[in-house]
Amino acid sequence: MPPIPRPFSQQSVSDWMNQFQQAKTAEDRLVALQAIGALCPPADALPWTLLALRDPDETIRALGAKLAGNVAAADSKQTEPQLLSLLNDSDPDVRFESARALIRQKSAQAHLAVPVLLTFLDEDETHALMVAAVLNSLVDAEITAQAANDDLGPRIVRLLDHDRAEVREAVSQVFAKWPHLATACIDRLLPLLDDSEPVVREKIAYTLGHAGVANDDVTSALRTASQDEDTEVARVAAEALQALSSR
Repeated sequence: MPPIPRPFSQQSVSDWMNQFQQAKTAEDRLVALQAIGALCPPADALPWTLLALRDPDETIRALGAKLAGNVAAADSKQTEPQLLSLLNDSDPDVRFESARALIRQKSAQAHLAVPVLLTFLDEDETHALMVAAVLNSLVDAEITAQAANDDLGPRIVRLLDHDRAEVREAVSQVFAKWPHLATACIDRLLPLLDDSEPVVREKIAYTLGHAGVANDDVTSALRTASQDEDTEVARVAAEALQALSSR
């Protein structure tokens, strides 16, 4: 979505609400909705969120879906039907934000969001930051180990060498949640213990300690990582070694 001007203190909340209702252009409605989302608790913003989910403008629908992800469980049933409908929206940002909102709400229908998110990983034109956001949302989803193995495993292996740190961090988060995915690509993970990003090194060290593969290459790499200049990486690598030795 395009950046929205901030701050919004030049008008009262009621003025922004009136602007959203009366604005003749999508741009003015978009700014008003962003102001409402920034200034109001989710419960107070809910009526405007519901209107936004039905707006003819795709950018406003996407922002409405994003705001819907913040609503309390008690209110989520009001947004769930429209979010489910928007999983089939023609706009990719709307589909993504709707899928993410269902997962954040812990909706009973959140499993329907997973296939939508997976399609983004199959499209070459998906921007790197979107890929990272999709992976992070999948980590938050309630996905079984088998489903992760069948659906996520083949997709994330090809992202291991991505040139964007955000993607590598998100990939490492996936492996940390489902370490069993690492068994098919241990040799591809070991170089990530030397990644420039400490978060990547930490999550990969954790993964290697819980994937159940204790060959010489893994233990040697973890010993080296246990001396990492980042204290958290070193700690996690040492714990990973201990976890492997106790198997």
